[in-house]
Amino acid sequence: MRRLLPRAAATFAAGMTLVSVVGLAQPAMAKTVDPAAPAPVLLDCFGDFGDPTIPNMTEPDVAVNYAGEAGCVGVRVSATSQQLAWVVLADGWSYTVKSDGGGTNSKVFVQFTNDTTTQKINFRFEFGKVVIG
Repeated sequence: MRRLLPRAAATFAAGMTLVSVVGLAQPAMAKTVDPAAPAPVLLDCFGDFGDPTIPNMTEPDVAVNYAGEAGCVGVRVSATSQQLAWVVLADGWSYTVKSDGGGTNSKVFVQFTNDTTTQKINFRFEFGKVVIG
């Protein structure tokens, strides 16, 4: 019985060490959410929110797309190509055109950046698919 107690004590001590390490690591992994931060207000890509309005900027061959909470993107589409037509930004966002389509590439790629949080949203428009994220 005497040999069992030191083993049990060693096992208990090892278990407590593991619990304490995991217990200390959890707060570092936890993600805090600021309850006072307002939810982002998405632009109405098909409504009237400015001058010129998006419906006024949209021609029959321009596809209007949301770019998440960053804004709206218009892409001029034909049977053989697609090209960036315009971008409307939400407050606090900026963008960089990585590829404006046209030519043989015909891929529109715009990267949006939140000026405050540095969050990035990539918008990619290709034949047959749109990828936002």
